Parts: sequence; C-alpha cells; structure tokens
Amino acid sequence: MTRLAELRKKIVEKTKKKVEEVYTERDRYIIQAIEALDDLDAAYNLLVERLREWYGLHFPEVNQLVKDHEKFVALVADVGARSKMDADVLEQVLGEKLAHRVAEAAKDSMGTVLEGEDLKMIQDFAARVRELREMRERLADYIREQMKEIAPNTAAVAGPLLGARLLSKAGGLKKLAMLPASTIQVLGAEKALFKHLVKGTPPPKHGLLFQHPLVRNAKKWQRGKIARTIAAKLAIAAREDYFGGKNISDKLLAEIEERVREIKEKYPNPPKRSKSYRKCKRAKGKKKGKKR
Repeated sequence: MTRLAELRKKIVEKTKKKVEEVYTERDRYIIQAIEALDDLDAAYNLLVERLREWYGLHFPEVNQLVKDHEKFVALVADVGARSKMDADVLEQVLGEKLAHRVAEAAKDSMGTVLEGEDLKMIQDFAARVRELREMRERLADYIREQMKEIAPNTAAVAGPLLGARLLSKAGGLKKLAMLPASTIQVLGAEKALFKHLVKGTPPPKHGLLFQHPLVRNAKKWQRGKIARTIAAKLAIAAREDYFGGKNISDKLLAEIEERVREIKEKYPNPPKRSKSYRKCKRAKGKKKGKKR
C-alpha cells in the first residue's frame, strides 16, 4: 500500500468517526423532533382550514361561532350533521354557552343537506385531523422530557419548546454554547438583521425570543431590553449544559425576574423621540416619495 493510499484510509476513518460522533449527539434527535413539530403545526392548520371550507358547505355559520380549531374538529368528528346538533349533545363538545348559540344557528342554517357517504367522509377526515393533533401533543411531551434531560438550564430559562427551536437554529447544543448573547438574541431574525446591515433599517431587537412569554407580554419599548437579558442568561445556561452539567436554573430565573422587574419600573412609558430622529424619518419619507 502506497503512502497516498494509507493517508486516504486514515482520513476516511477519521471522517467516519467524526460523523458518528455527530449522529450520536442526542441534541440531534431534539432538532429533528422540533422541526417535525413545526411541520405538524403547519399541516394541522392547513388541514383544519380545508375542513372548515369543506364542512362550511353544510353549516357555514359555524365557522364564525366556533373559532377554536380543536373544538371545531371535535364538533365535526363527533356530531357531524347539523340535524343532530341540539344543545344537550353540543354541551359535551363546546360548553354550555357556545352550545346554545350553535344549536340555534343550526336550526336556520342556509347550508346544504349533508348525509350518506359525504357525511361519513367528512367525519373520517376530521377524525384523522384530530389524530394529527394528538400526535403533535405526544411529540411536544417527548421534546419537553428530552430537553429537561439534555439541556435542563436552557429548557428552564427559555422553555423546553423555545429552547429546542434555539438549538435547531444554532445547529446543536455545542454551537449554541459557543454563541455570544448578542447573537442568541437575534436568532431567527436573520432577514431583518441583513436588511439593517444593507439598507440601514432599525436593527431587530429579538428573533425567536419573541416567543418567550416575558418578551411577548411586555410593552413594545421594553421587549428589546428583556430579550437582551434573557439572551445573556441563555448564553450562560447553554454553556453550563454543554460544559458544566450543573443545574443553575433557579439562580438564572431569579436574576431574570429581578432584571425584568427593574426594566418595567425604570421604563414604564415609551421613550420620547428626539428632534433629530423625527427629521431623519421625514427625510427618509421624502426620498421614498421622489423615487415613486
């Protein structure tokens, strides 16, 4: 065997070992699971919209009355034809108040008659859509359990599902642990960041972190500061999960809670825009008008 052949053999063996190491990392399973979860959400919403349009031929008024997708699917799968929709039957699916409204609407509906094979097929379709939702919930439970085991600090700070999405976006726990807090803050907002760098638009204040309840439920002018705080603690949490292995989630959550309280007390009102900022906005508006 020549030297070149030996070198090639060693390189191939080393590459195989690296690939095996990557595939044996358990966070890879979480990444696939969270991406599958997002695919299921998209498929579920698409199929429910199709079911609403299909069933709307028979009972169009119900789409305005039953906004909740899960209740609507259960209504079609379990009850079916509007001729069977009396208040007592509907209460088990929709609750007392909504059941009476739907029962009254069913009496005077302008929809077509639905029976035989048409009814059977729509109900069967609704049952399959409900099974898809149940599968989604089982997958979400699996992700929560795995995140608590593999990345307990990240799961505690971000929440298991959001933490899994951050892992997916970063490319794994190791890569997430290597990222600075400023990058974690804007993960998922790459398009807005690129637009800021190229066109000078305002920089994004958060990406996927907008899904965090502390950010989403905060006032608009407080979100950037809260997202920055959470990103800073997530950077520590990811490094501890990957390198340390200690559970410091209680300490991190306490620090986040204290900092969020300070932000809300310090910035209760929106900031006033300076004169230079307003002039800049007017100048940009005039430039856009000239281009048109």
